[in-house]
Amino acid sequence: MTTRRQVRLEKEDFQKRTKKEWIEGAAALKHERFEVAGALFDCKADTLLSQQEVQNRLDTYLRSAVQKEETLNVNSEG
Repeated sequence: MTTRRQVRLEKEDFQKRTKKEWIEGAAALKHERFEVAGALFDCKADTLLSQQEVQNRLDTYLRSAVQKEETLNVNSEG
């Protein structure tokens, strides 16, 4: 007997992709390839990642990039 949770977990596994597949499909995430590659730089090539995992990594990666840029702009004004 299959439970709803098992079906959901199987569906999530089906939607997972490798690092290379996420980078090549960056447009689906509305980001550039280099942004996705930067966010996934520490993942192994054969690791399967869900869209939510990739989106979380992208948010973290892009947030830190903006903070670094703001720091550089503040320091260069003086």
